[in-house]
Amino acid sequence: MKINRRRFIGSLVILGISDGMSKIINEPLLKIPKFEVRRITYGPKHHFFGYYGICPWNKSGKYLICLESEFQDHMPLPDEPVSIGLIDTQTGIFSKITETHAWNFQQGAMLHWNPLNPDNEIIFNDRRRDKIISIITNVFTGEKRELLRPVNAVSHNGKFALSLTYGRLGRLRKVVGYSGIEDPNPNSPHPDNDGIFLMNLTTGKSKLVVSIERVYKMIEKTHPELKDTHMWFNHTVFNKNDTRFFFLARTRKPDGKLETGMFTANLDGSELRQVIPYGKSVSHFDWRNDKEIIATFKLNGTNRVHVLFTDGKDDYKRLGDGCLDFDGHCSFSPNQKWLVTDRKIHDGLKQSLIIYNIDDNQCYTIVSLDMRESRFMSGNLRCDFHPRWDRTGNAICFDGIDSLNGTRQLHIAYIDFS
Repeated sequence: MKINRRRFIGSLVILGISDGMSKIINEPLLKIPKFEVRRITYGPKHHFFGYYGICPWNKSGKYLICLESEFQDHMPLPDEPVSIGLIDTQTGIFSKITETHAWNFQQGAMLHWNPLNPDNEIIFNDRRRDKIISIITNVFTGEKRELLRPVNAVSHNGKFALSLTYGRLGRLRKVVGYSGIEDPNPNSPHPDNDGIFLMNLTTGKSKLVVSIERVYKMIEKTHPELKDTHMWFNHTVFNKNDTRFFFLARTRKPDGKLETGMFTANLDGSELRQVIPYGKSVSHFDWRNDKEIIATFKLNGTNRVHVLFTDGKDDYKRLGDGCLDFDGHCSFSPNQKWLVTDRKIHDGLKQSLIIYNIDDNQCYTIVSLDMRESRFMSGNLRCDFHPRWDRTGNAICFDGIDSLNGTRQLHIAYIDFS
């Protein structure tokens, strides 16, 4: 890939050859990636996409979809909307399309380009009085239709979405919930009528495929302490051929810390498996292909590491030989050869973008940014990089704090792998 420096009108963050975390090696033929990183959006308003592992570029690569907020100093209230708009990748100009009242700083509004019309249509969550719904809208004509449930993940073929109950998320995990929505089961620790719903994106019909009660029953013998502990589901992702999905089941310990396990299932909820045991504190994740999963969890110690394994097997393989021994938002490039992740250094208020080569087992630091304030490193207002690959695997979009004025802005890393 030849880097086009005129592609963005933005401030240059860093340009050069990556060597920040590379191990010293004796392979003169090893190709070290070159990179260019730019901030693409500007203040005084805040611009961000939200979660990681979801492509913000449309199919042609001409536009990025993102959110534009007036503030970042508090969690949004029900009557505080955020703008949804397009960024022209040639000019960096933001053009508002619509707005939503269902959003947060960690996951945005669960924006997706519609796989059935990836140049023109987006899917996102919104609020209708006391309900959270999702909307499919044409970004150019404004034509839209509403679905009765929110989206948490969208299948690659555009046929289905996985849906969660945001009232329960808002009560038990506010950072990824929406305020002002009631939990339909506030007194039930393991409801049998809530969990993961599969929604048909054409008809809007949905059905419960994995209940919270069912998962609790799977682990109650090994975890009797969860008998009266309220459980919720979070973070659903389809595998690459849309035949299975994974999700996290979570509770809180008496000290308030999260406890988590990872589960996989077929789309109808059959063949439910616990693939990372409860108690291993799994945090972040991605499908590499139809069967392999990358996740950060406590494999054999007290710290999270990046681990690759097969769905249904305990063939856990720690990646990086030490350079990936941390918790990061990890996802694979389209060709499955590169992993992108991010790392926080809390003492220095720094956050780094890191790529890892599966074949040569090397880590490369692309850029590190000063996050300015501790509130951007942790808590409900944190600004995680949440890196996302483009459709070609030659660029990575991430959220970050502008070092000049402290606003939340989108950045792009162009990487030359040739």
